[in-house]
Parts: sequence; structure tokens; C-alpha cells
Amino acid sequence: MAERIKLNKVSLREQKQKLALYRRFLPALEARKQQFLLQLGVVRKDIQRRREALSALLTAMAQWSALVWDLEPLMRYFLAIEKVGFSLHNVAGLKIPHFESVVFADPDYSVFATAYSFETVLARMREAIELREEIRILEEQERILSDGFRKTSQRINLYEQRLIPDCREALRKIAVYLQDQQAAAVGVAKAAKRLSAGE
Repeated sequence: MAERIKLNKVSLREQKQKLALYRRFLPALEARKQQFLLQLGVVRKDIQRRREALSALLTAMAQWSALVWDLEPLMRYFLAIEKVGFSLHNVAGLKIPHFESVVFADPDYSVFATAYSFETVLARMREAIELREEIRILEEQERILSDGFRKTSQRINLYEQRLIPDCREALRKIAVYLQDQQAAAVGVAKAAKRLSAGE
């Protein structure tokens, strides 16, 4: 339900202040929306590039599948993730995670008791896991930015389609009412003057 507007000069001043405030906020919201859109484009390209890199790596590793299968019992201890490192960056007021690194468990092993190819396979497997974790964080960035973009767009629509038009309409009604009051006061004054002059 729309708020009831008082038809007086105080209300006129308040409505003018509100309209000025809305007009001042609108460009900032538009700039924020553009920032989100720009950043979303960058993040989506990064996701695509990382997915392609992961796909290429997995395709290259497919030729080693038998070797990976043989080393799998030992490999699982070296592929355990201890920590996924990321930092938070501010993008138009939103905290966005940025991937830094994956810290793997690093138990001791005998160089002589493991296969010659163990370190090569381990390095490729860890690279694949790092890419997977980076993609996961990039997808989280995309989700946060999309949410920020959606909320900012909704706020812009609220300002453009509801608040500013309502304010203009209120100003028009108050102005018309005050003009009518002023015209009526002038008419009463003239009538009073005529009556007093006739006596």
C-alpha cells in the first residue's frame, strides 16, 4: 500500500529531497551493475580456460591409466588435500574468493621402493586436482557475482520503475494542490476586497 502524502510545503520539500537522493544513488548502482557484468565475463572465460586445461590434462593422462591404476593404493595418501588456499577480494562491495593453492599431504616414501614413474604421475594427478579446485572456486565467484548482479538490477528497477515515478507523481499532486490553494486564497482576498470596498 502506497504511503499517504501530506499536501503541504514540508511534504513538497521532503519529496524533492527524496527524488534528489534517488537520482544520486542511481548512477552508483548502474556503475556497480556494470562492474559485476564485466567481472562475470572475466570469470566465465577463466572457467572455460581452466575446464579446457583440465580436459586436455585428463586426455593426456588417459594413456597412463594402467600405470595410475597400479599406483592407486599408494597414490591416495599423496593426493589427500590438507587445505585449499584462497584469499578474498572486494569487487563492488562483494567479497569474492580467489584461488591461491592446494596443500597436499606429503608423507615420506622410499624412492627405491616406488615405481620410477611415481613422481611424474603424482605431479599430473596433483595438477588435475588443483585445476578442479580452482574451477570450483571460480564457479563460486560466478555464483556470488551473478547474485550481486541480480540484486543490483532489482534495486535499479525499483528506483527507475517505482520510487522515482512515485516521487514525481507525489510532487505533481502537491504542486497542483498548493497552486489550487493559492488560487483559492487569491479569489477569497479579491472577494473580501470587493466586499470591503462596497461598504
